[in-house]
Amino acid sequence: MATKITAPFFATAACKAYKEDKESSRVIWNLTVPLCEVPQGLPLDPNARLANENRRTVKSMLTTLAQKPEEFIFYNNGILIVADSIQVKGHGAGGGFDVELLLVSPEEGQEDNFIGNGIVNGGHTYTAITKARSHYDKLKSKGSKPKLNPQTGKADYSELENASVQIFVLVNISQEEISNISRYRNTSESVEEFSLKNLAGDWDIIEEYLPPGCKPYVAFREGENKQFDVTDLVRRLACINNKLYPWRGSDGSPKNPSATCSAYGTLIKNWKKEDFSEIVPLLKDVLYIEECLRDEYDRQKGLSKLNGVEKKTYQFITGKQFNHTLPITFVFPILAAFRVFIKDGKWERPVEKLWDEMGNTLLNNLLTAYRNEGRGNPAAFGRSASTWSNLLLVPMLKLTE
Repeated sequence: MATKITAPFFATAACKAYKEDKESSRVIWNLTVPLCEVPQGLPLDPNARLANENRRTVKSMLTTLAQKPEEFIFYNNGILIVADSIQVKGHGAGGGFDVELLLVSPEEGQEDNFIGNGIVNGGHTYTAITKARSHYDKLKSKGSKPKLNPQTGKADYSELENASVQIFVLVNISQEEISNISRYRNTSESVEEFSLKNLAGDWDIIEEYLPPGCKPYVAFREGENKQFDVTDLVRRLACINNKLYPWRGSDGSPKNPSATCSAYGTLIKNWKKEDFSEIVPLLKDVLYIEECLRDEYDRQKGLSKLNGVEKKTYQFITGKQFNHTLPITFVFPILAAFRVFIKDGKWERPVEKLWDEMGNTLLNNLLTAYRNEGRGNPAAFGRSASTWSNLLLVPMLKLTE
């Protein structure tokens, strides 16, 4: 069940800026709201990314609110909210308006494609306002004399009541339109592509097959404070994707997934569910192979002497920790070699058996090739077609047994 949220607040100015002359009757309201009247706890569900208070833009807004609050409305683009409904009542001769928004928000774990209402754009503005309000409230509640800013001669945030912000409210907007509006409104400031695709529901299939133990470590939209994001999963799935990177092409030669190391932004941009639908169910197996691989790397003597390898604890997507941090080019070409034994989205032999039969050989072959090249350059090693093609010889030989 969805949750309904009522958000009442006061606005110094309000106007119906646009009303569509169609059956859908989409409406845009333009409100000028004193900062101290902005309602708290507004949901960010429709926003493509989560707000990050450590971003430079937020810090810049906080500086303005602390020192020149009256300028904030001129410097800031405002906040865009999609609401289920809006009520606006004027005060008449007294001036100002009482505004009440009704927002419908999805419950946690809701599995349909309901995005919900809330802030579509301006999440960082809202974060800065919330943080500034906190400073202001603490300042007003203190009995002691506040510390003065030498540049202004006043305490920071002491005049926050002079700040206002523009809030734009859209009503009668469908769920599909919310997704599109958020996507286009958020591309003025670069939003990570994976975050926009999350809003469109592109990662649902990966979330379905991602092992529960991995979920605390993987972000699906920008602003989630996690070590990995869905990009890291797509790169690993691409390594074993024979549809995109057949180990034996029409001309008999392989198409190597070297883009997983050097051009993975393109992988995300060009992502299509239908290209990965057979492979995503194997996600847990790919992570299993990589765990086994990293375990074996930890047993190698003198590994940290190789360029690109650090003797530093590394926490993997599964939460398991290893003793070495490796260049990704020590991992992906080996994962890719296992795709020889994938047909129609299924392993032709048990993955545990495949690791036992090939894992150590693949690792030793890769390290030998890396040492023999003499360059000691992980990036160049990953770009080399021979790095990927030569490792395929191991599973190809096994295939004939």
